Amino acid sequence: MATILELATFAGVSAENVLRVVHGEPVSENIEQRVRRAIDELGLPGYPKPPLEVLPALPEDAAARSGQIERLEAATADLEANLPQGVGTVVYEALRVEVGPVAKHVAELTTLFERMLQRLDKVSTEVGDERRERFEDVALLAELITSGWRSVDRRIARLEQIVSRIEAANRPRSGPQARVYRLDEAGDRATND
Repeated sequence: MATILELATFAGVSAENVLRVVHGEPVSENIEQRVRRAIDELGLPGYPKPPLEVLPALPEDAAARSGQIERLEAATADLEANLPQGVGTVVYEALRVEVGPVAKHVAELTTLFERMLQRLDKVSTEVGDERRERFEDVALLAELITSGWRSVDRRIARLEQIVSRIEAANRPRSGPQARVYRLDEAGDRATND
Protein backbone atom coordinates (compact mmCIF):
# COMPACT_ATOMS: atom_id res chain seq x y z
CA MET A 1 0.00 0.00 0.00
CA ALA A 2 1.53 3.31 -1.12
CA THR A 3 0.92 6.82 0.14
CA ILE A 4 -0.41 9.64 -1.99
CA LEU A 5 3.00 11.33 -1.98
CA GLU A 6 4.80 8.14 -3.02
CA LEU A 7 2.38 7.74 -5.92
CA ALA A 8 2.80 11.40 -6.88
CA THR A 9 6.59 11.10 -6.80
CA PHE A 10 6.56 7.86 -8.80
CA ALA A 11 4.16 9.27 -11.41
CA GLY A 12 5.88 12.68 -11.51
CA VAL A 13 2.65 14.56 -10.84
CA SER A 14 1.26 16.56 -7.94
CA ALA A 15 -0.46 14.91 -4.97
CA GLU A 16 -3.61 16.79 -5.94
CA ASN A 17 -3.67 15.05 -9.33
CA VAL A 18 -3.22 11.66 -7.63
CA LEU A 19 -6.18 12.43 -5.36
CA ARG A 20 -8.27 13.44 -8.39
CA VAL A 21 -7.49 10.19 -10.17
CA VAL A 22 -8.24 8.12 -7.04
CA HIS A 23 -11.56 9.94 -6.56
CA GLY A 24 -12.46 9.58 -10.22
CA GLU A 25 -12.36 13.30 -10.93
CA PRO A 26 -11.42 14.50 -14.42
CA VAL A 27 -7.73 14.98 -15.26
CA SER A 28 -5.79 14.87 -18.51
CA GLU A 29 -5.34 11.48 -20.10
CA ASN A 30 -1.56 11.62 -19.74
CA ILE A 31 -1.75 12.30 -15.99
CA GLU A 32 -4.35 9.60 -15.49
CA GLN A 33 -2.18 7.03 -17.31
CA ARG A 34 0.88 7.96 -15.25
CA VAL A 35 -1.05 7.73 -11.97
CA ARG A 36 -2.66 4.41 -12.98
CA ARG A 37 0.80 3.05 -13.84
CA ALA A 38 2.06 4.18 -10.40
CA ILE A 39 -0.94 2.53 -8.70
CA ASP A 40 -0.26 -0.69 -10.61
CA GLU A 41 3.40 -0.63 -9.50
CA LEU A 42 2.99 0.54 -5.89
CA GLY A 43 -0.61 -0.30 -5.03
CA LEU A 44 -3.62 1.76 -4.03
CA PRO A 45 -3.18 4.27 -1.24
CA GLY A 46 -4.59 3.41 2.18
CA TYR A 47 -6.77 6.45 2.00
CA PRO A 48 -8.77 7.82 0.33
CA LYS A 49 -10.64 4.71 -0.59
CA PRO A 50 -12.13 4.64 -4.06
CA PRO A 51 -15.76 5.75 -3.95
CA LEU A 52 -18.16 3.01 -2.84
CA GLU A 53 -20.59 1.80 -5.40
CA VAL A 54 -24.19 2.40 -4.61
CA LEU A 55 -25.68 -0.69 -3.01
CA PRO A 56 -28.59 -2.28 -4.82
CA ALA A 57 -31.97 -2.36 -3.18
CA LEU A 58 -32.45 -5.01 -0.49
CA PRO A 59 -33.77 -8.27 -1.83
CA GLU A 60 -37.10 -9.58 -0.78
CA ASP A 61 -35.99 -12.78 0.93
CA ALA A 62 -34.63 -12.63 4.48
CA ALA A 63 -31.50 -14.74 3.85
CA ALA A 64 -30.26 -12.48 1.09
CA ARG A 65 -31.20 -9.45 3.16
CA SER A 66 -29.21 -10.67 6.17
CA GLY A 67 -26.19 -11.38 3.89
CA GLN A 68 -26.32 -7.86 2.54
CA ILE A 69 -26.73 -6.44 6.05
CA GLU A 70 -23.71 -8.45 7.19
CA ARG A 71 -21.69 -7.10 4.25
CA LEU A 72 -22.88 -3.59 5.04
CA GLU A 73 -21.89 -4.01 8.70
CA ALA A 74 -18.45 -5.35 7.64
CA ALA A 75 -17.98 -2.39 5.27
CA THR A 76 -19.05 0.00 8.03
CA ALA A 77 -16.65 -1.57 10.53
CA ASP A 78 -13.85 -1.41 7.97
CA LEU A 79 -14.65 2.24 7.33
CA GLU A 80 -14.71 3.03 11.04
CA ALA A 81 -11.41 1.24 11.57
CA ASN A 82 -9.59 2.86 8.64
CA LEU A 83 -11.17 6.27 8.39
CA PRO A 84 -9.34 8.04 11.25
CA GLN A 85 -6.03 6.55 10.18
CA GLY A 86 -6.70 7.33 6.53
CA VAL A 87 -7.79 10.89 7.28
CA GLY A 88 -4.66 11.39 9.36
CA THR A 89 -2.50 10.10 6.51
CA VAL A 90 -4.14 12.37 3.96
CA VAL A 91 -3.97 15.38 6.27
CA TYR A 92 -0.34 14.63 7.05
CA GLU A 93 0.54 14.24 3.38
CA ALA A 94 -1.43 17.32 2.40
CA LEU A 95 0.34 19.31 5.09
CA ARG A 96 3.72 18.03 3.89
CA VAL A 97 2.87 18.99 0.32
CA GLU A 98 1.54 22.42 1.29
CA VAL A 99 3.82 23.26 4.20
CA GLY A 100 7.03 22.15 2.50
CA PRO A 101 7.24 25.21 0.22
CA VAL A 102 6.12 27.47 3.06
CA ALA A 103 8.88 26.09 5.30
CA LYS A 104 11.37 26.67 2.48
CA HIS A 105 10.20 30.27 2.12
CA VAL A 106 10.38 30.82 5.87
CA ALA A 107 13.94 29.44 5.89
CA GLU A 108 14.88 31.75 3.02
CA LEU A 109 13.29 34.72 4.79
CA THR A 110 15.16 33.80 7.98
CA THR A 111 18.44 33.71 6.06
CA LEU A 112 17.69 37.04 4.39
CA PHE A 113 16.72 38.56 7.73
CA GLU A 114 19.97 37.35 9.32
CA ARG A 115 21.96 38.82 6.43
CA MET A 116 20.09 42.09 6.79
CA LEU A 117 20.87 42.18 10.51
CA GLN A 118 24.55 41.50 9.79
CA ARG A 119 24.62 44.33 7.26
CA LEU A 120 22.84 46.66 9.68
CA ASP A 121 25.40 45.78 12.37
CA LYS A 122 28.21 46.48 9.89
CA VAL A 123 26.64 49.81 8.85
CA SER A 124 26.10 50.72 12.50
CA THR A 125 29.74 49.94 13.29
CA GLU A 126 30.93 51.95 10.29
CA VAL A 127 28.73 54.91 11.23
CA GLY A 128 29.98 54.76 14.82
CA ASP A 129 33.60 54.63 13.66
CA GLU A 130 33.07 57.53 11.27
CA ARG A 131 31.33 59.55 13.98
CA ARG A 132 34.26 58.92 16.33
CA GLU A 133 36.76 59.96 13.65
CA ARG A 134 34.79 63.14 12.91
CA PHE A 135 34.63 63.95 16.61
CA GLU A 136 38.40 63.43 16.91
CA ASP A 137 38.91 65.69 13.86
CA VAL A 138 36.75 68.42 15.41
CA ALA A 139 38.59 68.08 18.74
CA LEU A 140 41.97 68.38 16.95
CA LEU A 141 40.76 71.39 14.98
CA ALA A 142 39.49 73.06 18.16
CA GLU A 143 42.84 72.38 19.86
CA LEU A 144 44.75 73.88 16.91
CA ILE A 145 42.54 76.96 16.90
CA THR A 146 42.86 77.34 20.67
CA SER A 147 46.66 77.00 20.61
CA GLY A 148 46.84 79.47 17.70
CA TRP A 149 44.82 82.03 19.64
CA ARG A 150 46.98 81.47 22.74
CA SER A 151 50.07 82.21 20.67
CA VAL A 152 48.44 85.35 19.26
CA ASP A 153 47.40 86.37 22.78
CA ARG A 154 51.00 85.94 24.07
CA ARG A 155 52.41 88.05 21.23
CA ILE A 156 49.82 90.77 21.79
CA ALA A 157 50.71 90.77 25.52
CA ARG A 158 54.42 91.22 24.63
CA LEU A 159 53.60 94.06 22.28
CA GLU A 160 51.48 95.70 24.98
CA GLN A 161 54.43 95.45 27.40
CA ILE A 162 56.76 97.04 24.87
CA VAL A 163 54.28 99.82 24.12
CA SER A 164 53.78 100.50 27.83
CA ARG A 165 57.60 100.73 28.32
CA ILE A 166 57.86 103.15 25.40
CA GLU A 167 55.05 105.26 26.76
CA ALA A 168 56.65 105.25 30.20
CA ALA A 169 59.93 106.34 28.68
CA ASN A 170 58.31 109.19 26.77
CA ARG A 171 56.78 110.72 29.82
CA PRO A 172 58.64 113.75 31.07
CA ARG A 173 61.03 112.92 33.86
CA SER A 174 63.05 115.01 36.07
CA GLY A 175 65.72 115.56 33.52
CA PRO A 176 66.24 115.43 29.81
CA GLN A 177 67.25 111.85 29.28
CA ALA A 178 66.84 110.28 25.94
CA ARG A 179 66.38 106.60 25.65
CA VAL A 180 66.13 104.58 22.49
CA TYR A 181 64.49 101.20 22.38
CA ARG A 182 65.19 98.64 19.77
CA LEU A 183 63.11 95.59 18.96
CA ASP A 184 64.93 92.51 17.84
CA GLU A 185 63.42 89.95 15.48
CA ALA A 186 61.56 88.07 18.20
CA GLY A 187 59.98 91.34 19.24
CA ASP A 188 60.14 90.66 22.91
CA ARG A 189 63.41 92.34 24.02
CA ALA A 190 64.09 96.03 24.43
CA THR A 191 67.60 97.46 24.55
CA ASN A 192 68.88 100.78 25.87
CA ASP A 193 71.44 102.86 23.96
